[in-house]
Amino acid sequence: MNETVYSAAPELRHPRRFVAEAVSDLRRSRSAAWALFVANLRAQHRRAWLGYLWLLIPALATAGVCALMQSRRIVAVGETQLPYPLFVLSGMVLWQGFLDGLNGPLEQLGRARQVITRSAAPHEAVIGAAILQALLGSAIRLLVFAAALAFSRVPLSAGAILFPLGLLALLALGLAAGLLAAPLGLLYDDVGRGLFLGAALLFFLTPVAYPLPADGLFRLNPAAVLLGEARGGLTGGGIDGPFILVAGAALAALLVAWLFYRLARPHVIARLG
Repeated sequence: MNETVYSAAPELRHPRRFVAEAVSDLRRSRSAAWALFVANLRAQHRRAWLGYLWLLIPALATAGVCALMQSRRIVAVGETQLPYPLFVLSGMVLWQGFLDGLNGPLEQLGRARQVITRSAAPHEAVIGAAILQALLGSAIRLLVFAAALAFSRVPLSAGAILFPLGLLALLALGLAAGLLAAPLGLLYDDVGRGLFLGAALLFFLTPVAYPLPADGLFRLNPAAVLLGEARGGLTGGGIDGPFILVAGAALAALLVAWLFYRLARPHVIARLG
């Protein structure tokens, strides 16, 4: 029987071997990630009466409540280029993709704690299952939003392709942050609670349910840049410098976060026992 030994010796002492092993684990984790994704999906929705509808309910409920409050003049919202219900729904589709990426790695690794501490299976399989689940949820919401656009007969520009690209960029940004937090999150539950509170605060600093000023400190929020540019593509916007810069930084951050997790993995396994 093969045995995997985790050592506290610095892995970056041999950087080429470290990268080669990381790529090898990534390749051999594909089938395991798919199997784990299917098993987790069945387990999560087996005991839910509404099943897969829970992938849509948060976005639809938030859009409905915001539209009701705006129509009753409970809150004052600035002018939006899309009809306000579609404005909120588009923001929630994008925001939920970010949240799935942010929370997915820690949730999946936490559920698979016995696997990652007592099995030679690569941790990339668990992380890959989280990515597949996030992609599935994002794809379903995207299809529902496309149906809502078609039903509302909103004219779209060629820049509409920016919307799914922005969704993928937000997913990558969330995954990067989630992977960076995962090692400590596996050891301390406070990290998971902190992610929840941080995401709630960031929601109000991101143009999900209302437009934000075009300049100021809000432009320092990478999620706000990606979400605003992606939504703007629906009504005539195009791929510009800020979007390319932030999306590229999100992909680079995801790569760094993955390698950071691999560096932290032996120490986490030793602590989890």
